[in-house]
Amino acid sequence: MDLKPKDIELLRCLNQNGKASQRELAASTGAALGTVNSHIKNLEKEKIIKGYYAEVNPEKVGFNLTAIINLRITKGKIMDVQSSIAKHPRVFAVYDITGEWDSLVLARFKNREEMDEFIKTTLSQKNIERTSTSLVLNNVKEELRVII
Repeated sequence: MDLKPKDIELLRCLNQNGKASQRELAASTGAALGTVNSHIKNLEKEKIIKGYYAEVNPEKVGFNLTAIINLRITKGKIMDVQSSIAKHPRVFAVYDITGEWDSLVLARFKNREEMDEFIKTTLSQKNIERTSTSLVLNNVKEELRVII
């Protein structure tokens, strides 16, 4: 399914407030209530929205590469580097970890070129001493919700 601009706008609104009513979405996007309803139903049918808090299937919107990146960061600069990397729109997690590495970064990209640019710009900043990048081949489990 090719995403229409209205689909993208609705997804962005739902990512900000997964509990927004269709009336609120219509007001936010300037679309008619029927249009919002139709787009939401199609997004659900195509499994682009997998659940509510507006869980967007990354591959359905073009993000086919997931990278797991280990970082070694200059002592005393870990928080600054992590904060800088966390601002990048393709990064969905940054962890401060123990062991051989200082930080673990999870990021999604549409293609190799996008990932290459991220590595050569964001990950080449001062105070990053070493990196190790792995690509996810298959997603066996990824649960973002806390199941109680």
